[in-house]
Formats: sequence, C-alpha cells, structure tokens
Amino acid sequence: MSTDNILTVEHLSKEFKSGDDTVHVLNDISFAIERGTSCALVGPSGSGKTTLIAICAGLERPSKGAVELDGVALHQASEEKLARIRNQSIGFIFQSFQLLPSLTALENVMVPAEIAGERMVRASALELLGRVGLRNRMYHYPMLLSGGEQQRVAIARAFMNQPNILFADEPTGNLDAETSESIVKLIFNLNSMNRTTLILVTHDRELTEQADRIITLKAGRLASDVTKPKSEGSTSDG
Repeated sequence: MSTDNILTVEHLSKEFKSGDDTVHVLNDISFAIERGTSCALVGPSGSGKTTLIAICAGLERPSKGAVELDGVALHQASEEKLARIRNQSIGFIFQSFQLLPSLTALENVMVPAEIAGERMVRASALELLGRVGLRNRMYHYPMLLSGGEQQRVAIARAFMNQPNILFADEPTGNLDAETSESIVKLIFNLNSMNRTTLILVTHDRELTEQADRIITLKAGRLASDVTKPKSEGSTSDG
C-alpha cells in the first residue's frame, strides 16, 4: 500500500457535555486514506459519521487524538489556517445543497474562487456547469431549480477550486432513486477526472458499492474497515 496518505486520523475521540453527563460521540478511531482513492463511511444513524468528517475537514476539533490533512495537523492549526485549508484544499457536498438563495447557479459556483481572491473565474464556473449539464440554467436561482439540479450546482461548486479532497455528507439523501443514480455517476466521474480523494457519508447502497473502501462506524467506534481488491474477487479486510 502506498504511503502517500492525504488524511491520517490517530486515536481520535470526541465528546460533548450534556448537563452533568458526558456524551462520547467518537471513541479512539484511527485510519489513513490514500491520496486519490474513494471511501464510503457508513453506519447506523447516531454512530458518529457526520461528526467524524466534520473533524477531518477542520470544521470541528477533536477532544483527543490527531488529524493530519494534506500535511497539515488540523488539531493544532489556528482558525485562520483552517479556513484557508478548507477554501484551498477541500470541497464539500451536503445533503441539503446549501446554495445561496440570492445568487444564480453560476454565481453559486463562483463563490469558492471569489472567496479565495481569484479573478476572471466566470469561464471556469461556466465550464463546470457544462460538465454537470446545467449551462443552460446558469442564470436560474436555486428556488427555480429541482433538487437534482441544485445538487448538480453544489457539485460544480465543490470542484471549483480543484480540491485535493472532497467530503460528501449524504449527497443523495434528499433525492429520488433516478436522480440519485445520475448524481452518483456525476460525482464519481468528476472525481476521477480531477483525481480527487473522495470521502462519502452515505446510506446509499450504490454509492457505497462504488467506493474503493468502506469504513463502518458503530456507537462511535470503528467496527470494520474493508478495502476492495485491485482485481476482481471478494473484498478483504484492509
């Protein structure tokens, strides 16, 4: 196995105070993700999946343990540095799309590049909208787009800054089966074209089956970690 890991998690734990009680959301989790691979993070509701990717993306800090993303120790980084890493190295796709309602589809795609201070980004945003099949909808506001179209805009936005890693939290959770299938193909096609590392939180069987690796959480602990073999055959523990 390559030692070129884009994400390394070591003995990660997260806990919250609830009154006099301490709620343990994550307990002593360790794994590493190779650059350019895809990983599905699965498990029952409440198992800690969303909290885990939030910590891995620098949106939350762990209670214990270490997280290194693309060579940066996130658990030690300042808020300013975390914000810069999120903008420059990370893409996000959410279940609820999280488009800005006052901006057109094109303007929503341009947002990450504009935050980064880049200029002349319209052409790149138009190209991405074309890749997701929405160039003809570029002047439409989110309320005029279907759920599938909104998610396509969100996917284009996620790739705008050519991220090294993409986190997708239930990206098909609000979509019907037919739309979900097209979104799955789109995510993996764009991911392959851009050679992006992909980490998915999902209950979608099709998404899970397409990933190179499946990490399962149960009650905040790592229950299993299975990597598909390079050749055809049954899966084996990784």
